[in-house]
Parts: sequence; structure tokens; C-alpha cells
Amino acid sequence: MRFHQILFAAATLAGPATGLSAQVRASELAMVSQTIDGTELKIEYSRPRMRGRDSVFGGEVKWNEVWTPGANWATTLELNRDIKLDGHPVPKGKYSVWLVVRQSGPWTMVRDPRRRLFHLAHPDSSADQIRYPVTPEPAPPTSVLTWSFPEIRVN
Repeated sequence: MRFHQILFAAATLAGPATGLSAQVRASELAMVSQTIDGTELKIEYSRPRMRGRDSVFGGEVKWNEVWTPGANWATTLELNRDIKLDGHPVPKGKYSVWLVVRQSGPWTMVRDPRRRLFHLAHPDSSADQIRYPVTPEPAPPTSVLTWSFPEIRVN
């Protein structure tokens, strides 16, 4: 069977176009990855939307609460090599990502080796976690949570 025959067969099996549009979920699944000098970083997360809210922090996400920066299942970070994040060693592997959000002062970044956790099942502190302070910086608001690699450096 030739390629154009396969396409025709697939179109025939799919049936006629109905004019219906797909429904956008409240938190679509997303993935972003970056390779830097052979080191692969991959982030998988669900993208919660603002849905008319002015702010998430202090409302939907309570101050001093543990929050995964995403929705549904915990956001994950996967690394194929050992790296340092903000000067903190992170061994290769896959981690769930959490933040302890605070109204003032630094937040706490938490990398937990238990990666398949529902976003409401906040992990308790354990010796296996990697924890360090991070300072949130002001940024323009977005209607959908977005992870990105805006600056690429070898260090």
C-alpha cells in the first residue's frame, strides 16, 4: 500500500468532518525539554489556567502551602546526568517538583524522588528530598502556566 492510499484509508475511516470543535481542558498536559552540552532536562506538567482569577497565590494556592507548579499529577523534572540547580546538586533521575509558597521572603523548592504523586498528595519532608530557597521574581502575568528555558548556559 502506498502512502497516499494509507492517507485516503485513514480519512475514510475517520468519516466526514462534523464541524465540532475539541473542548480545551482546564489543565492541558504539556512537556518541555532542553539539551545543554549533552545534558537533557525534561519537564512534564499540566497547564492550569487563570480562568478569570486575578491571582493564584494567596487564594487558590494558600500562603505557606506546598504546591506543585502545575495541576493534576505533580510536575516532574527528569535529568539524564547529575547537574546543579541554583548551585544545589541534583543527581540524574526523575523527580516531582514542589514549592512552598510564601507571601514574603524566599520560597522553598522541593525535588522529591517520588514522582507519581497527585497534586493534592503533598509530600512530607524526607531525607531523599532536595530542598533549597528560591526567590520569586516579578514577571508579566500569563493566562496559562508555562515552563520554559529562557536562558541557556553551560554552567
